[in-house]
Amino acid sequence: MNNRMQMCSLVTRDRGEDPVGHAVPYDRIIITELPKPWPRLATNGSGASQALRDLVNHFQALRKTAHQEEGEAGVKARGLNVRLIYLAPDSEYSLHGQRRVFQLTRPKEPFSTYCKEEYQVPEAEVADLLEALLYEKTSHRWRGALAQDVTRFRDLFVCTHGSVDTCCATFGYPLYRELRGLANYGAGNLRVWQATHFQFHRFAPLVLDLPEFRCWGGVDLDHAKALALRDRPPNELRNCYIGWAGVEQGYVQAAEREALAREGWDWTTYLKSGRITEMDEVEEWAQVHIDFLSTDGRIAGSYLATVEVIEHVDGLVGCLSLGQTRDTAQYRVSRLKRSISTFPS
Repeated sequence: MNNRMQMCSLVTRDRGEDPVGHAVPYDRIIITELPKPWPRLATNGSGASQALRDLVNHFQALRKTAHQEEGEAGVKARGLNVRLIYLAPDSEYSLHGQRRVFQLTRPKEPFSTYCKEEYQVPEAEVADLLEALLYEKTSHRWRGALAQDVTRFRDLFVCTHGSVDTCCATFGYPLYRELRGLANYGAGNLRVWQATHFQFHRFAPLVLDLPEFRCWGGVDLDHAKALALRDRPPNELRNCYIGWAGVEQGYVQAAEREALAREGWDWTTYLKSGRITEMDEVEEWAQVHIDFLSTDGRIAGSYLATVEVIEHVDGLVGCLSLGQTRDTAQYRVSRLKRSISTFPS
């Protein structure tokens, strides 16, 4: 087997696998600055305190037990549907002796972005703050550490976690450098970070676009400027779009991609909600309804889509697990109808 065939993302790309439909809709995301190097389990690295390591291990054990006993419904019911991500401190963004902690919370529908909080705390307080956020305890103690202008920032997190998967470092780091160089363009409201694993390795290089929570994969250097500056239509990034985590995985995310392609980048600001209204017995097609409302209230409408599963492929797990695959549906939107109302200003 040659080197190309040993790299899961290149195999996936050669097969022409469409990534859409796989953005995991977490209820919360907590992201913590943690210096490199990152071993496979990032909190086992030298940058993590023992208190942080113990806290994370305990939380992950709780989540695993809930999943084994009750499945995803139990995880959500217990408030454990949380993704933990770590980011490398940045020489421009980060403060010496301080650690940044983000919390992004899924709001009630309809919405366009997750609700974002951003804290700056001394390194010694990271574990205590993280415990308060993870278990939804009072965080009044850190109210003074909250940044006040976080809504103006858009943050791109690029997975460069090579100890989890070779592709994430091999392809992720050059993309990070390209995007990081673009971050100072425009209005200066874009930040770009190196992050630990958060999605499927086979779609590397991977980008998490927050606070919208859009997931992108297979983003090569030619796509970087369009992704960072949105100076080209989103349809040019169609084959890189894993999905918007604001709607259900699978059929609804596939329909949402078509709406984004039709509406352009303005779509990202619209308040949205989506649902499946009908599905066949063998789950090979579904009817999807997406409602939307512009931020100024002047445009309201909906999309009705018929989404089909056109095939199932054996999606690779990762470079270190080339013998393992998972059944992965490939979607096609065969019908898309737009209804719209406009209102005077």
